[in-house]
Amino acid sequence: MSDNKHLPRTPEEAAALMNDLTFDPAPTTEDQEAELLASLPPEGAEVMVVRSLRMPTDLDDAVTAAAREAGVTKTAWIRQAIEIVLTMQSDDDQPISRADALRALTLLRPVRRAA
Repeated sequence: MSDNKHLPRTPEEAAALMNDLTFDPAPTTEDQEAELLASLPPEGAEVMVVRSLRMPTDLDDAVTAAAREAGVTKTAWIRQAIEIVLTMQSDDDQPISRADALRALTLLRPVRRAA
């Protein structure tokens, strides 16, 4: 139940409460503009866009585990994954198959270290 002991109980108490109210002046257009400009990121700063994403629970669990293992937030991990895919899809990149990559790696000679 709410605490009503601070509420006016008589018309006189209500009138006294209303007479004691003070109001801040309405903001001017200039004030609103200045507040809006102050809230913007500095010029040249990267602007981040929020996107909503739906995914199955098991995929979300896998992202959570991968982000934890990488030591980053889920948001950062998803952003990095998107950046990697976009890089792979760029015209400058020539993706190769895993089999070709493994074949190329087997041709590399191990580095011999002097004891």
